[in-house]
Amino acid sequence: MISKKTRDMLPGKFEQLINESIWDGFAETITGAEYKARVEMVKGKIEEEGWDAMLVFGDCYRMSNIRWLVNYRTIDGVYPQPEIVFLAPGADPVFFLPDSQIRSAHEESAMKYMGDDIREIRGELSKFLADYNTKKPLKKVALCGYTYCDLEIWDEIRKGIPDAEIKQSQMIEYYKSIKTEKELRTMRRAGRVADIGAQMLYDVMEDGITEKEAQSLVYAAMFASGAHSIAFDIMVQTGDNLLSLFKRPTDKPIMRGDLVMMDHGCRINDYCSDSARTYVFGDAAKEKIELLEKLNRVFETGLEQICAGMTGREADAVIRAAADKEGITQFIVSPSEGRLGPHGTGMDPEEAMPIIGPDSDDVLVEGQTFAYELSAIDENLTGVRTEDPIVVHKDGMEPLTNFPRFSYKP
Repeated sequence: MISKKTRDMLPGKFEQLINESIWDGFAETITGAEYKARVEMVKGKIEEEGWDAMLVFGDCYRMSNIRWLVNYRTIDGVYPQPEIVFLAPGADPVFFLPDSQIRSAHEESAMKYMGDDIREIRGELSKFLADYNTKKPLKKVALCGYTYCDLEIWDEIRKGIPDAEIKQSQMIEYYKSIKTEKELRTMRRAGRVADIGAQMLYDVMEDGITEKEAQSLVYAAMFASGAHSIAFDIMVQTGDNLLSLFKRPTDKPIMRGDLVMMDHGCRINDYCSDSARTYVFGDAAKEKIELLEKLNRVFETGLEQICAGMTGREADAVIRAAADKEGITQFIVSPSEGRLGPHGTGMDPEEAMPIIGPDSDDVLVEGQTFAYELSAIDENLTGVRTEDPIVVHKDGMEPLTNFPRFSYKP
């Protein structure tokens, strides 16, 4: 149970958080003209590539491709909510989604600036593709969002254009990875709210509070400070639970002498923050603290040295060289891919680009964002993680969350 001390502190703490939050200076709205310009740019690139059309897939959980193009996200829920945007040179876009969402898509999306052609996905997608194909043959069609396209929707695509060559593409993923200043202002705001969540965990850490209880209070702090929705399930881990890279909070109590790791974030206008901090609570073993300090030194080396113009493999080499210097060996997050923790981020907490890894030829571009995440686990000791969403600049990387990377609470 949460102690009386913690319960008594919360009302005043929430009042302070609300007063310190960033309700003022709300992020600027991206205009309909800007969405239309994005669509026109992509249509021009489709023509340059020699493709006849592009299908862009998304759903309520991996929504950023669609949201970036036409400013719409289907509602979360158990029932599948797939979406497709059809793009072709010389034609207005056509937006397909479930019937239950069509009315709100007309009202809320940017499609009203681009012909407002919105149709039901399950009943009309294959028919539309077949009809279009008879008038303008679709021989080469690109598919963005292919890694999570539903088999149900894939079958509808194939039913409509059975003879077309379907080419996997990450064109949308690339262009939306490069943020405008408007988008960055929104991500900075989401980062500030995540920092408030990090402060809440620090404030409520006391002997006996459980991981689940701490998680709930962090959620509450972020929503009280302006978060619109969660970015992903918050992880709070302590003790032996730190030996798993990713683990849901449990009823395990947080106790002095332990490290406490939290990986958390929120959404503001559908743009995410994704941050992780490892706290030292009380008199933890010296070796545990040293592992965290080593990881943070590696992290800071990357912040200083990784910059626009580098390839993903060059950025990866910077991190590995710093880890070798610190003697960190248990450093790989995805052993099957040989990749460290950094991953694309924006409207979805994990996006496809840019890739930071030993085989990546992706070139980092000024204004690109990714979640700079590093974890280290010593199976005989503990695990630690540090993470900030960052924006790439020509002379380094700018963190979009700023809570201290080393926090000690006696």
